Amino acid sequence: MSRVPRGGVVPRFDRRQIHSLPNAAIDRPNARIGAPRLHTSELLFVDPSVSDLGTILRNLRPQVEAIVLDAERPAARQMALALEGRDGLDAVHVIAHGAPGRVCFAAGEWSARTLQYDEADLATIGQALGQDGEFRVWSCYAGQGRAGRAFVEGLAHAVGVGVRAPTKPVGSAALGGSWVFAGRARRVPPQPPLTGRGLEVYAGLLADVYRIVSGDVPHDPAENVTYVVVNSRDKRVVATFSLPGHANIPRFSLKVAVPSESETYEAGRLDELGKFIPADFMISQTSQLGAGRTNAWESPHGV
Repeated sequence: MSRVPRGGVVPRFDRRQIHSLPNAAIDRPNARIGAPRLHTSELLFVDPSVSDLGTILRNLRPQVEAIVLDAERPAARQMALALEGRDGLDAVHVIAHGAPGRVCFAAGEWSARTLQYDEADLATIGQALGQDGEFRVWSCYAGQGRAGRAFVEGLAHAVGVGVRAPTKPVGSAALGGSWVFAGRARRVPPQPPLTGRGLEVYAGLLADVYRIVSGDVPHDPAENVTYVVVNSRDKRVVATFSLPGHANIPRFSLKVAVPSESETYEAGRLDELGKFIPADFMISQTSQLGAGRTNAWESPHGV
């Protein structure tokens, strides 16, 4: 996973910059430094824990400015500080892992029950949006079911503008995701913050449902070997991860994001024809390797 150095700046090819909020000065937004900022009408807040963060930051539409949140301060506080004094925005986007009725940040989660603690900051966020502006949440299943509806209604009330949240997985189409909101058709559908190319190459899934894959590391002449996690029902690929082919690491345990809590999954490889070949790995909700084991290989792939 690509990560932005704390307090660092990621350069863009159009000379705009993506700023990470500083850890110092709890009540100050990030400083705007470097080349003059071009006109932007949308702001994206992206959680540092999301999958394939680098692809997101390198593939933003020209209208979108991005800020990477930190894990130390409440997400709503960081957003409010960054938006203070702004107005007339067309959209504020959030990219983070999610689940029905929840948006999961590294600094804590939002749900219908937690919104009351961020009322002032959420109101500030809403004030930065124009008359037709929207707050768009790109987190898997955040608007799904009774919990999702309660969350969206509560968030809309708190920010005072329209809120969009998905009812299905968000992310790579190859993993079952999309970047489309359900609901009434509009002449111009709400655009995600990424370019068309970015949507094509984004390799992650923004779900907050995980499984632990563990087992012996198979020997392979390749330096790194790509494995897949598939839905047991139809063998559809839902996640990928890599293992070293011939390193001196006998066992591994890693966490992968999956699209559903209720489904069962298998791990293995795809042959030259794309047929799934199962591997002798275990998939569980908790790690099968003993605590304190020193021969386990931990990987962030798929998280």
